[in-house]
Amino acid sequence: MLFVTLWELNENMAEQERLAIAQKLTSSALFPPAGVNVLRWDGTPDGWGILVMEADRAEDVFRAIDQWRAAGSGFFKATRTAPALPIQQVLPLGQEILTALGAH
Repeated sequence: MLFVTLWELNENMAEQERLAIAQKLTSSALFPPAGVNVLRWDGTPDGWGILVMEADRAEDVFRAIDQWRAAGSGFFKATRTAPALPIQQVLPLGQEILTALGAH
C-alpha cells in the first residue's frame, strides 16, 4: 500500500537540533524502519514537504513517522498521513461509485 504524509517542520526547533535528529535516525538505519520503502521524500523552502512510502502494514508507517517525534519532541509542527492510490486508480473508483448510486 501507498501512504502519503504531508509534514510541516516546527520553526521553533533550532536547525542544528533538527539536523542532529535527522543524522541520528538516518545514519543508524532507524529510518526508514523495516517494512517501509520510501519512494519520495521532498521538502520545500518553507519548511514543509511530503513523504511517499510503501508498506504492507499501517503499524510500520506509524513507526516511521513517530520515530521523528520520539527522537526530538516538537520536531514536526504538524503531519497528515493517509493511504493513497495513483490517480489512474482513483478515477475509475469514482465512476464505480457513481454507477452504484445510479448516477451517470
